[in-house]
Amino acid sequence: MALFPSSSSHPYRSPLWARYGLALLATGLAFALQWLLWRWLAPTPYFLFLAAVVLSAWLGGHGPGALSTVAALVLTRLFFRETPPAFSLAAHPSVTSALFTGVAALMTLVAARVRTTLHAAQVARAEAQANGHVLDITLRSIGDAVLTTDSHGLVRFINPIASYLSGWRESDAIGQPLERVLRLVEPSTREPIALVLAEQSAERPIQLGQQALLLSKNGAELPIEHTAASLSGPQGHRLGSVIVFRDISARFREDHEHAKLLAREHDALLEAETQRERLETLFMQAPVAICLTRGPDHIVELVNPLGQTLVGQRLAPGRSIRETLSGLDPNLLHLLDEVFRKGTPFVGHEVPLRADFSGTGQDEVKYFDLTWQPWRGLHGETLGTMGLCAEVTEQVLARREVEALATDLQRALQIRDDFLSVASHELKTPLTSLQLQLQLLWRSLPETDADGNPHPARKRIEATRKPAERLHQLVNNLLDVSRIRAGRLALEHETVDFAALLHDVVARAEADAAGAGCKLILQAASPVIGRWDRLRLEQVVTNLLSNAIKYGASHPVELSVVQDGPLARLTVRDHGIGIPPDSQARIFQRFERAVSERHYGGFGLGLWICKQIVESLGGDIRVESQPGQGATFIVALPLEPPASGRSDADSGSGSESGSSSTG
Repeated sequence: MALFPSSSSHPYRSPLWARYGLALLATGLAFALQWLLWRWLAPTPYFLFLAAVVLSAWLGGHGPGALSTVAALVLTRLFFRETPPAFSLAAHPSVTSALFTGVAALMTLVAARVRTTLHAAQVARAEAQANGHVLDITLRSIGDAVLTTDSHGLVRFINPIASYLSGWRESDAIGQPLERVLRLVEPSTREPIALVLAEQSAERPIQLGQQALLLSKNGAELPIEHTAASLSGPQGHRLGSVIVFRDISARFREDHEHAKLLAREHDALLEAETQRERLETLFMQAPVAICLTRGPDHIVELVNPLGQTLVGQRLAPGRSIRETLSGLDPNLLHLLDEVFRKGTPFVGHEVPLRADFSGTGQDEVKYFDLTWQPWRGLHGETLGTMGLCAEVTEQVLARREVEALATDLQRALQIRDDFLSVASHELKTPLTSLQLQLQLLWRSLPETDADGNPHPARKRIEATRKPAERLHQLVNNLLDVSRIRAGRLALEHETVDFAALLHDVVARAEADAAGAGCKLILQAASPVIGRWDRLRLEQVVTNLLSNAIKYGASHPVELSVVQDGPLARLTVRDHGIGIPPDSQARIFQRFERAVSERHYGGFGLGLWICKQIVESLGGDIRVESQPGQGATFIVALPLEPPASGRSDADSGSGSESGSSSTG
């Protein structure tokens, strides 16, 4: 059926009256010509009438042709009746009329048939042209890209959409091979795609569906959806192919976004499942008992294996705690009721609970760290309780055992301190007597013998006095330790010139320093007056100077004291072996040493005693040192005793293990 059919499918578009009138007019014209030419056409009166019949049939069809034939017969009978020659067919009028009628009828049929055939061909040609024009407009106007080829694969048509997407102008694309104009690759593998021509039929129309990347002439890549079909003629021979494709960039982006959303959703589901498994693993393998209950009757919702173990495998989901643990302490049940009713968490440490935990009918006491808190819903309503429970029975028993051992240790330390105190007192008396006797004996002997040489007995007495003094110092240190530990280190504050006291100590130590090869350098030009315990302050200076001489042998020892505002600052510096940084925090504690006992003697008490005395006077002591670069001890003391200063060393409860002391 034509897309734009003609106004009438009949070959004769004129009205009926016009066609019959035209037949009469043609017959009349033939009659007039015959009348005018009668002289020359007398033998053939039907010749012009036959032309009128043919014209009437051509222009009007069968009816007007028949009318013209009848009119010609009548006019011939009425007006042209002369006798023709004897040899003419007209000599017999009936034969002539019959012959004219037959020829006229035949010519009418032929003319009408030819006119109808020519009209049908013209209409078909017009319709074909109209259909081709409409098809061309349609293909150029549709939203999909269309491209056709001939049987040799050369492009014969490309619509504007296909031209725009491929980057080829229509004039450039026509005549080009299809694979050059339409370059397709697989999106994932980037492999070229060969177009597969589908057989088009009424049962299976062409549908878009295959996706690919179109490489346009300008180098751009465009995702498309395409289908190729083969075009065949009426006899089945191949005429070419048609390729239909469309831009799916928007859908491609939507699919890509959808795929990303699905991937994220998948990842989220995996993460949620992982989290669930992790939480379940954490819940089931938690090192504490966990129990979740619902409602005022405390129906168990969840309980981990450790929670079941603690109560003898009797606490199971769906059962009430009241029924499961019938022998449970009523205070615990009351606690659960309070947590559920008030919504206030409860935390308890080492809570003793008495119940039949083993299920043997025997109540026993166990200790737990409990945490009970309300379990709330999404809207804040209390659904139940959530409890975390860790059994600490072994820890409690172990701590109690440790506490008992600590008590025994403190008692042993007290006995030791008492022994040291008594032993120090008992040793001090004979040592003092021994020192006095040695001093009297040393003074009673002459300086030289009969030969004028130094008296040998004086040398032996001098050699004996030094160990005795050393032993006396050690006894004094032990006695100070016992006093400090007992809190009986009494301080007698008086006005003291720190500079003068330093001069006295240095003067008494010069002999020992000379024996060790040390040069004492003192810087104390101006007085530094303050209120301190003279004897204890002298003890501090003596200990620091003795350590400097011991560990800085053969090197100078520098001492200075200055007033720094409300403080007196004492500095004792040697250039000996130094103290490692990791040992500097230990040297002010008891019985600890920063050096080997094989090379340096002492109990490790001197610096600890110095620290206790300095702190009792309200000051502080510190050290600055690097290995191999000597050590500098700095003592800072307030000029006036603190208002709430300690009158005794109440820090005697310090640690038994401390740092290196060189006393």
